[in-house]
Amino acid sequence: MTLDELFDVRNGVASSRLSISHHPAPNHVPYLRPAKTQQRTIAGWVPESEIGSDNIYPEGTLFVSTDGAGSHSYSYVSKFRFACNSNVAVLLPKRDMSVNEKLYYARCISMNRHKFSYGRKPKGDRLKQIELPTVPDWVNEKIFKNNFSSLSRLMSLSTEAIDITATDQTETFVSVSDLFNVFYGTNLELNALEPAENGTGVNFVSRSSKNNGISARVKLLPDISPIQGGVLTVAGGGSVLETFLQLEPFYSGFHLFYLVPRESMCAEELLYYASCIRENRFRYSYGRQANRTLGGLKIPARSSIPHWVFGSLAKIVEQVEIDLKT
Repeated sequence: MTLDELFDVRNGVASSRLSISHHPAPNHVPYLRPAKTQQRTIAGWVPESEIGSDNIYPEGTLFVSTDGAGSHSYSYVSKFRFACNSNVAVLLPKRDMSVNEKLYYARCISMNRHKFSYGRKPKGDRLKQIELPTVPDWVNEKIFKNNFSSLSRLMSLSTEAIDITATDQTETFVSVSDLFNVFYGTNLELNALEPAENGTGVNFVSRSSKNNGISARVKLLPDISPIQGGVLTVAGGGSVLETFLQLEPFYSGFHLFYLVPRESMCAEELLYYASCIRENRFRYSYGRQANRTLGGLKIPARSSIPHWVFGSLAKIVEQVEIDLKT
């Protein structure tokens, strides 16, 4: 069946007549834009009074990017109330749909991306005529909801508030190299390695912005030891400054750095710093990489870490478990 048989399509509101704030504020809602990844879809926050209640959509609403050479056709399900700009289409189901069904259709819509381009955008009838399959039974089966063994691991990584007695308490911002030892990775070529099967081997981390930077699972080399987990990996080139926490041993590709904390840090601190480093991406491009300047980037001192960082993984796990039961 076609997309418009399943959904009513609503367009967003042009940004030209809105007051967009770069920070959350009372009586404001997130204002979404086209983006390749869901985390980048928030363009800012707009006053509810300006956007109007008819243009504010509830948590659990499916939306599609309809413009941008690198952003068009990507589809997501929102976890919060939002408004969106005119290059985003909101899809309102014509029948009751579970979150699992919406996620399934979001993935199906994104898989149609090859049919469009910057000159042939998924707008209007082109979007409405995308063909979508019937939802398979497994999408709503109980086994689908229970297939999240990693949740317990995330819960175990969550930490209560820590009394940080660091030497940087008088500083608000410090350099990356003040908190981490910066090392160059194993600098291997994936096509020269042998793929591992059945969960054996180790992860191969590249400069990718997807899948936690992991491109493959490869067999161990007899003469090269993998890098141990508990570190951050940072892309010096390619997807510059894409930063991830690696919990397991891994090999790495070209122009990939890894950061070892100078003092013991919990997983939530490391995830916080991964986000802080990633927020510096705007300083770089394909022609201006971070190979020489990574250590000098400014990030918050440990004494400046917000209190909400600690225990955040537990809160996320609890919310996911609630969502899976609905």
